Amino acid sequence: MAGELTRAREDWLASTAGGAVGTPLPGARELVSSSWWRARTTGLDPDRVLPPVLADPGDVRTRREAHPLAAVLPTARRLLLAEPLGVPVLMAVSDADGTLLWVEGDADLRRAAERMAFTEGARWSEDVVGTNAPGTALALGRPVRVRSAEHYATAVAGWSCSAAPVRDPLTGEVLGVLDLTGGDDLGRERALEFVRAAVGAVEAELRVVALRRRLAPAAPGPTTPRLTVLGPAPALEVSGVARPLSLRHSEILLLLSKGPEGGQSAAQLAADLDDRHLAPVSVRAEVHRLRAVLAERTHGALDLSAAPYRLLGTLRCDVLELRDAVRDGRVREAVRAVTGAVLPGSDAPGVRELREELLLELRACVLEGDDDQALLEFSRTPAARDDVVVARDLLARLAPGDPGRAEAVARWQRLRG
Repeated sequence: MAGELTRAREDWLASTAGGAVGTPLPGARELVSSSWWRARTTGLDPDRVLPPVLADPGDVRTRREAHPLAAVLPTARRLLLAEPLGVPVLMAVSDADGTLLWVEGDADLRRAAERMAFTEGARWSEDVVGTNAPGTALALGRPVRVRSAEHYATAVAGWSCSAAPVRDPLTGEVLGVLDLTGGDDLGRERALEFVRAAVGAVEAELRVVALRRRLAPAAPGPTTPRLTVLGPAPALEVSGVARPLSLRHSEILLLLSKGPEGGQSAAQLAADLDDRHLAPVSVRAEVHRLRAVLAERTHGALDLSAAPYRLLGTLRCDVLELRDAVRDGRVREAVRAVTGAVLPGSDAPGVRELREELLLELRACVLEGDDDQALLEFSRTPAARDDVVVARDLLARLAPGDPGRAEAVARWQRLRG
């Protein structure tokens, strides 16, 4: 089969170069042919496919520590790494976006696999590598085996693999993939049956872990968590202790905090996070990691539902508190709450929109109100420091002898050149 598919590759690539959509890959199973077409339509070159690899090993460690499959990894090792097929194997475990978190097994195979970037920290999702068992299993949401030349990438044609998604037993969401990789023997149905059995055992253990947590005595609950996103250092504060939060996790929490009440799908959240076609599978992976962070920091006081994603529990947020103050007419309180821009490092469309709307609301409230001190303090913020209208109104409203008038005159003269 490998020889036939290899010979058919060039003919198929040539015949589809002109966009002959749906042309089957000669001699291939329908699953493989469809997957090849998905890769072909994204412009992937099978001779140049190279999976991206996380540059920072610390990021891999962080993802491992936060991933729910870390708790059941010993079971996966016991079932898949004792050479159940009588041949050398590699076991790979990915997260929900296809990033390999663990690659373990035969030392010689590992060294050979590293030459094609099949290594911890590499992303093997189908959209970036083409047809492969872990990535295609994620794309289809079901067990998959891919044998030798069925791989889209030329560099992987000498390998075979079988993989199956692992789902959260309570929510049904995909947590990641278990994969067996090796030589041609692992492209057979028997290898896939081993993987299916291992996934069943792992999911059963995950259910037991979840039940134990439910039955455990409740620990004293923390105070209501508070998200702070005004300024360049976002953080999540629980019980008076503020700990840094990544930009992406801060964006997700902020976007879910401001609504809509019914929650957002992965596709909707992807559009709010990135206007450059962020894949929903990447959003699902970040939500999984964020859930682990919330569980560790809030001890169950705050969680995220399965899609549509929405907050489970109460979360305070400095931005929303500021917006409430503006809309309630508490102008001076709102101005004094402005400690910085809303996530200034974020270019997420949903965050940009909130940032701009909040500034416009606050500006209108200050200019239309009668609190001269609030106007003076607002004029000192970075957002209003070069605002000609604010400077003009401030000068008009502060009478001679007012302590702030000299400052208003100086600002007006600066802006007038």
